[in-house]
Amino acid sequence: MISLYTKKIQNLFNYLQLSILLFFVRLRRHKINPGTLLIIRLDSIGDYIVFRNFLSAVKNSEQYRGYKITLCGNIIWKNLAENLDKIFVDNFIWIDRKKFYKKIKYRYKILREICKNGYEVVIETTYTREILFGDSIVKASRARVKIGSEGALDKHAKWKRELISDKYYTKLLPAGNDNLFEFYRNKEFFQHLLNTEPNIKDTKIDLSGYKLKFNLPAKYVVIFPGSSDVKRRWSAENFSVIANYIIKRYSLKIVIPLSGNEAKITSSITKNLPAESFIDLTGQTDLTGLAKVLQSALFLITNDTSAMHFAAAVKTKFICISNGSYFGRFHPYPAEIFSGAHYVYPDEIMKNLNNHDELSRQYRFGSDLDINSISPAFVISLINKLIQ
Repeated sequence: MISLYTKKIQNLFNYLQLSILLFFVRLRRHKINPGTLLIIRLDSIGDYIVFRNFLSAVKNSEQYRGYKITLCGNIIWKNLAENLDKIFVDNFIWIDRKKFYKKIKYRYKILREICKNGYEVVIETTYTREILFGDSIVKASRARVKIGSEGALDKHAKWKRELISDKYYTKLLPAGNDNLFEFYRNKEFFQHLLNTEPNIKDTKIDLSGYKLKFNLPAKYVVIFPGSSDVKRRWSAENFSVIANYIIKRYSLKIVIPLSGNEAKITSSITKNLPAESFIDLTGQTDLTGLAKVLQSALFLITNDTSAMHFAAAVKTKFICISNGSYFGRFHPYPAEIFSGAHYVYPDEIMKNLNNHDELSRQYRFGSDLDINSISPAFVISLINKLIQ
């Protein structure tokens, strides 16, 4: 585990290295190609799901109708974007964030490509702008018009942007001080960008015509126990308890669709389950397939991770188990976007759940509450309500 101090030193070193790379990348001027637009979005899978519908608003807008649009995205959601969003995007540039952060040759190659392509307009759409990622790509572009968000209010990042990277942009769009749900934060950004409110009401995913390559039971419940953040990961033992309950009480099949690097979590959950009672899809399906699996499920039980955003987009009810991190921004879902969401938090949040504004202020930038203080019994009570 890298210490915070070590991380800061590493970031400083990478910034100095990046500054040198940008100097050499920008030495040679390239022709600007009129009618070309680069959209940058480098955050995680869930972030992309609540963003992607706004691509249509850009494609059909007065300002950018007829532009050739390139999306510079995080390679982890490549499959989803290329399957669903080619109608709005002409080209893709995929970035492996780990390699971009650690490998100087890879970073130089990407930045040089961005510069050589000669985009007329570059738009960094992310609210939590990052100097070492999206901002550096904006600077490398040499575009005539470079647009971004004023950015998130978290103090440790805001002063750095103001000192270093705000000047990379020709225009920064205002972002309100309120802690908006991420869908509405995106809507705010695109309203300022396009000078009109996008007519987009939710985060729907259209899977018509997409078929899975494997068969699933007629009725099943999906359990998604993974999370990249240990603080937001309910224990495998707890998930095993509720899986056993669903199997024994309701005779339903359990489907677990994780990525290959989370196989240990799946194994910890299923080792005490009857072999015929669950289907382990670990590593067997891509992101579009995951959306299809969730679309046909009775409901989903998940940590605070991308799976709940998939479920909301395909209109499948879900129970999310969360320690409260980023309350108000990524959860709970506003009912007008999706009304089938149910949340379980530690007692400190549950007893104050009616005071949304206070919780939003307290846990806006994270939470250190213990997710494993949440008992399986409370989750089981919600399962009973959903099934009955």
